[in-house]
Amino acid sequence: MDRIFAWDDRRGQVVYRIPGHTHKNGREDSDLSPVWLPIDASELPEGVSVDDLRKVTVEE
Repeated sequence: MDRIFAWDDRRGQVVYRIPGHTHKNGREDSDLSPVWLPIDASELPEGVSVDDLRKVTVEE
């Protein structure tokens, strides 16, 4: 599964999503309803930095 990483400008943290993945709570991650999950910046793939990430605003 390919993860998409971004910077949550609301909380100031790295987040990721897995398009097409259905989570344990039944929510499906789609482009219309993305499910962003927090991740530590140290877990970014090699060669990817926080400065490379696009900014998103994760809603509550």
